[in-house]
Amino acid sequence: MRVKQRTNKFFIIILIGIIFLLAFIKNSSAIGINPSNESAQAKELLAQAEKDINEMIGKNISVNRVNETYQEALQLYSAQSALEEKGGRANYKLVISYAEEVDSIKQVAIQANDELTVFEETYQEAEKHTNLSEMQSEYNSIIQSFKDERYEDTLNLIKKGYDRISEIQSSQIALNSFYLATSRTIKNFFIENWLKILIGLFTLTILTLIFWNSFTKLMFRIKLNNLFIQKKSINKLLKGMQESYFKTKKLSESEYKVKLSKFKELIRDIDRQIMVLKEDMYRFERKKSK
Repeated sequence: MRVKQRTNKFFIIILIGIIFLLAFIKNSSAIGINPSNESAQAKELLAQAEKDINEMIGKNISVNRVNETYQEALQLYSAQSALEEKGGRANYKLVISYAEEVDSIKQVAIQANDELTVFEETYQEAEKHTNLSEMQSEYNSIIQSFKDERYEDTLNLIKKGYDRISEIQSSQIALNSFYLATSRTIKNFFIENWLKILIGLFTLTILTLIFWNSFTKLMFRIKLNNLFIQKKSINKLLKGMQESYFKTKKLSESEYKVKLSKFKELIRDIDRQIMVLKEDMYRFERKKSK
């Protein structure tokens, strides 16, 4: 009899234990597991990435590249969140890396967009006075790199584009100047005086030395003029941006501050190049006068 009572008590205790265990599991499932700090950080960066993409869309900048990265980040975040909710060990490092990559691409894209606008205006201005047909393929490459969302390449190609414009301007102006100054002299020399060929060669050597100095000075002036054209284009864009912000209110305050800072940085860089070029011109003049 006593054995039977003990057995009943034992089963009752086990039953009560099972009931409490089931209640605990149910409550744990209802309450859930609080998201980790890394999960919260990833979610915040994803929200910022979405804002970055919308900002690019607002500036008519292609977003295929950043959108692909953003979608991958979303999928990874969803998978890691589900794992974390089940009590697994989630890892959001790749999600955070992708979200930060979106922000990085956005920054470069906006810079490339602004500098491309300045370059196009500079190119069109230079085209009024210089035949730039020989660099048409290079110009197309710059435009295409931006369309293909290779924004880092766009910035590098723009720098090379400015050098190419200066090179073509120097070459064409120097060639025209040399032709006008020497064509008649050389023609008359060979027609009228074949016997004085040695004197002619000596004269040609002197002329070459003279024109070499003139060519160098001309190249300095063309580069300086190209920098002034760039600065003028940037100031024009800056003025239009200020009108959009103060008068038409088309720009937000944050966007205005970012653009203002960027334009000022471009102007400072051009001023620095102008100063260096003027110093080079001064040293050249001093060396020539010795």
